[in-house]
Amino acid sequence: MTHNRSVRRLWWPLAALFVAGGITMLAGISLWAWQQTRTELLTNLRVVAQFVADNALAIFDELGNDLPYLSRQLRANGNDLAADYELLKTYQKYHPSVASMALFAPDGRMLLNTALPFGSSLPDPRTRAIFHKSLERTLKSQQPWIGMTQYGLVLHAWRIPMRYVVRYPDGRPRYIIQAAVRLDQITSAWAHITLPMNTAVGLIRTDGYHIARLPANNPVRVYSMQMHGSLIQELHRNPNEMIGTYNGRVQTDGTHRLGIYVHLSKFPVVAYASLSSHNIALYWMRRITPFVLLGIISILGYIALAYLLIRREQQHATELTVQSKRQALTGLPNRIGAQEWIENQLNLPDTTLSVLQIDLLNFKDINTALGTDAGDRVLQEIADRLRKYADRLNAFVSHLDADEFLIGLPGSGLINAHASAQSIRRKINDPYEIEGRTLRLQARIGIACIPEDAHSAPGLLRAVDAALHAAKRGQAGISFYDPDTGQLSDARVSFQHAVERALEHNEFMLYYQPIVNLENGRLVGAEGLLRWQDPERGLLPPSEFIPLAETTGWIAPLGECVFRRACSDVKSWQQAGLDLYISVNLSASQFNSSELIDQVQNELKNAGITPRQIELEITETAVMEDVVRSTEIMRRLSTLGLRLAIDDFGTGYSSLAYLRKLPAQTIKIDQSFIRDIDSDPEDLEIVKAIVALARVLGLLTLAEGIETEAQYHLLRDLGVDLGQGYWFSRPVPEPDFRQQATRWESPPGDAVSRG
Repeated sequence: MTHNRSVRRLWWPLAALFVAGGITMLAGISLWAWQQTRTELLTNLRVVAQFVADNALAIFDELGNDLPYLSRQLRANGNDLAADYELLKTYQKYHPSVASMALFAPDGRMLLNTALPFGSSLPDPRTRAIFHKSLERTLKSQQPWIGMTQYGLVLHAWRIPMRYVVRYPDGRPRYIIQAAVRLDQITSAWAHITLPMNTAVGLIRTDGYHIARLPANNPVRVYSMQMHGSLIQELHRNPNEMIGTYNGRVQTDGTHRLGIYVHLSKFPVVAYASLSSHNIALYWMRRITPFVLLGIISILGYIALAYLLIRREQQHATELTVQSKRQALTGLPNRIGAQEWIENQLNLPDTTLSVLQIDLLNFKDINTALGTDAGDRVLQEIADRLRKYADRLNAFVSHLDADEFLIGLPGSGLINAHASAQSIRRKINDPYEIEGRTLRLQARIGIACIPEDAHSAPGLLRAVDAALHAAKRGQAGISFYDPDTGQLSDARVSFQHAVERALEHNEFMLYYQPIVNLENGRLVGAEGLLRWQDPERGLLPPSEFIPLAETTGWIAPLGECVFRRACSDVKSWQQAGLDLYISVNLSASQFNSSELIDQVQNELKNAGITPRQIELEITETAVMEDVVRSTEIMRRLSTLGLRLAIDDFGTGYSSLAYLRKLPAQTIKIDQSFIRDIDSDPEDLEIVKAIVALARVLGLLTLAEGIETEAQYHLLRDLGVDLGQGYWFSRPVPEPDFRQQATRWESPPGDAVSRG
């Protein structure tokens, strides 16, 4: 009895100490989690704010440079409004971001507007006080001025005006020239950003007037009301900070917010992204919940040890049930577990789901050559790679069979699923070190989606299995499900019809970005970059249509279109006296096509050009999939006289033993190594190594993504031969590039100022 009392006296202080220690630990973890959550969200908001700033600056900077030039042309026209109308109409034609050009008298009268035919009756802004006030504010500025966002009197849509005052030699205002950019032209790019709930992004002038905002449920209030909230107060306190944070109540919606702002260079405007404090607290609670639960469970477990012992047999029975749904070798759910997970997903409202089934080619050869133990180790390594990949995406991974795996991607559509499949292939194709030997595997992946391809778990598993069989038969290695009836999903049908129409109506066009000799600044060539001028969606970058083109088989016709257009443009440049070459990309499916050589020969013959004026870029990844075959194809292309370049060098896994045998002339250093080369020692050393390797192999080097003068000088001093990037020029339409090329001068900085 005495012993029991002694134990109880010792038990209560120990229990109290355990509980107090647990509470202290949880408090510390909560504080740490708050700091981590705040830092992580601020980092994400900064990325978004920088994207918004870059997106807006690309439009405003161009207009800010062009409007003074147009003002000189207007002065040269005298008082000929008809000539002024044609000048502004021509400018608008070559600038898709501009919805209309207008000309105002100093007193506010609208003289002309390119949204209406010349001579049409025009509204009088002077009858609208808010319009007239905005025009009067412009007269006080000597520089291009971003006016108030308003509902246009002519466009009948919300638009952002960029204005510039055309003056007489004595400084008196003569005209106000206005370039109107539709508000949705700016905000449409933001809509594609994946943002947490209740995130606000926007552009606001430093005087407190919004230029653009998402969301903007009441645009009349948002764009006409001068703001004085926490962001504007922070800007007034720190007017010279280019990037900063703000924290407090905002006037737009009355919520308390944490945000990041980024100044736009050359303009009194900032881009911002903010998140409500309520949502930050929710993210913090989600982060600390596991730790709190763990602490509570630990305390309860210490107190309820006896109860847990009683429940041991029941837990053992549960474990046996779980084991029946898992593969013993990898510990991953098996086919039963996969079907159960899919069924659980289908029970959620508005379910969108993609599944990827993965097959390992020639895996049986490993078992035959090295034994089943080596094969098991390879499967365990693959399972570990897939598990880590799935953890980052909150995805599901399953081991279906001996050499087949499945990845489930909740909320994923066609394009995201295809991008994930490409990433998974690269991870599986990475080498394996087993028993002192380096092994490589090739993966084939089938893709099926809900609700497009099935409405039940068994149906989805059958669909993805059929897609995998199609991938095994094809060359791309990735295939979407195609029902036996031959009817594709609505998304793919719409895409195919759109591509057919685009090819028929010449909606695809090449934009050109200069390639410059870094040593002397001379223009030596240009890279042709595909764009789609869609009549409904406007100008589309490759990321909007290339992934679907690859999976639907339309990448080959697009590649032929690009090569044909490049050959035609080279011919016209030669006739204009420009001795430049054009570099174009070959997709993996084009590169592996048996018809590639004949198609190239025919296009060169039809265009009547010298093959050395065309350079073909093949990605390092495509080359290394089958090095022997790639070497033979490149040799045949080189025999025709074409230039060859290895694109995205440094992102794959090239073998030096093979690289020195490839008949390429140029190595293109991927822009991921150039972006921070002047601040990241690791990137600098990588570029040095690539340059040294190229010199040994007798190859030229080309740096992609040069955006600053510092990068240019550093790369030139390192011995990089060629370069391209925004510092020289953005990609521009062919007529603009030809005009730019005819007046290119050295050093390249002069060309940049003109481009």
